[in-house]
Formats: sequence, structure tokens, C-alpha cells
Amino acid sequence: MSILTPQADSNILLTDDSPVIISNMMAGFRLELFQQLVERRKPCIWFFHDYQPLCKYRLFYPMLGKCKSCHRKENWLPIFLEARLLIWLSPLHRESWLWSCPELEQKPYAIVPSPIEPSQFYDMKLPREGIICVTSLFEFKGRKRVLQWARDHSGQEITCVGGNPLPNEPLPPNCRDVGQIPPWQMNETYNKHKMFLHLPATPQPFDRTVPEAYLAGCDVIGNKLIGALSHDWFRSRGEVAEHCGSSSRLFWEKIEGVLND
Repeated sequence: MSILTPQADSNILLTDDSPVIISNMMAGFRLELFQQLVERRKPCIWFFHDYQPLCKYRLFYPMLGKCKSCHRKENWLPIFLEARLLIWLSPLHRESWLWSCPELEQKPYAIVPSPIEPSQFYDMKLPREGIICVTSLFEFKGRKRVLQWARDHSGQEITCVGGNPLPNEPLPPNCRDVGQIPPWQMNETYNKHKMFLHLPATPQPFDRTVPEAYLAGCDVIGNKLIGALSHDWFRSRGEVAEHCGSSSRLFWEKIEGVLND
């Protein structure tokens, strides 16, 4: 297996018959490369992490009527239609893509959640108080909605993890910005709080912080724009641990399945 970035010689993709997994494709790879892959009938698997390359706004994807006729769809739809497999992170993620590209509904696909190691997120039986949110002060994660929720619930203390991209904009007095926290400290941080708050304004593919906090013992305050919550198995911590913990195995099983057909 070779991992190629836009900085590498991507023409290597055109020199053999090996299947290609396109993961988290951002600006850098030229459209013509993927058109050439189609022309050469290379077996391609698209693993979508957000809404690129369908929407240049990625996690700001507005899902408006005009998205159905965007020029980006005209360029990319013929390429997606030739894929051997399309992989999305949640039912919501797929449904949001199909809003703009209903032509993809009959394509082979898989729904594979973000991988989370359950042993890293668990209830430590610590004293809990207040609410935690993670990266929610960023616009694409629902800043306005979270801050309005904080104003409407002024008696609730909210710990904001992940930094504040607008430090000159005052936060409600019940919000405490603690900045970045190392990944290995997140389980303990979740465990110090009763609830996890997340209110995105646009459809999010998965949002792994939601199952992380849930596995760590937090109750979730969320909305219908969270991909993780659109999974029918997001009903118990045991089911969430099972599905997120086996995600990597499912990913490769689905790929091997279509390539061996």
C-alpha cells in the first residue's frame, strides 16, 4: 500500500491497476487526475470525511436548493458515479450528500463511524458538575447556537474546550474557556462534567466528541445535525462502544467485499 499526498508524484496512481482509496480529499489533487482514473477504469473507493469535494465549504455545507445545481456537482458527479464504493460516516452524512446528488442513491455504499477505542473513554466515577463542550466556539461547530443556549441557561456552568477563535468577542459569564487540552487528558475532562453540549448549525458527518463524551459518562445535549446521533445503534453505551470500536475492521471488510466481487 502506498500513501500519496498532493505533494507526492500523483501520476503513480495511473501506472498500475491497484485500487485507489480516496480519503479526506482536499484542495491539492487536480480534478483531471480523477477524470483520468475514471478513463483508465481504476477501481476507486471514495471515503468522505465531510462534504469535499462536493462543497468547497466542507463543514459549512448549507444543503440549500442551489446545492443541487452547483458547478462542483457537474464536475464531480461523473467521477463519483464510477466509484466501486462510497463510504460515509453516518446515515445523516449520506442523506446530506444525497440531497445534492440523488443520483448516488443506487451506488454501493457503506456507513462506517469514526473509530474510537472504548478503553480510552469510560466512566471514572469522579464527582461531576456542569456542562462541557468541545470545539463548539468555532462557527462550523455551532458557536452561535451554543452561546445562545448558554445565555438561555445562565444557571448552568459551561466549560469550553478547544480554544476560542474570537477572543475579542465576550463569552457569557457562565462559559469558561480552558483552551486546548491534550487528547490523553480528555477522558478525565469529560468525567468531571455531567453533560456534553453540542449544537451544530449545519449537518455534521459524525462529530466524534459526542460518542467520546457519552462513553465517558456524560449525557448529551444535541440536535438532529449530529451525524453520530443518526446511527440507530446510538442507544446505549455498550452499543456505541461496540460499533465505534469495530469501525476500522468494518472499513476494510467493506472494501475487500467490493473488490472481491
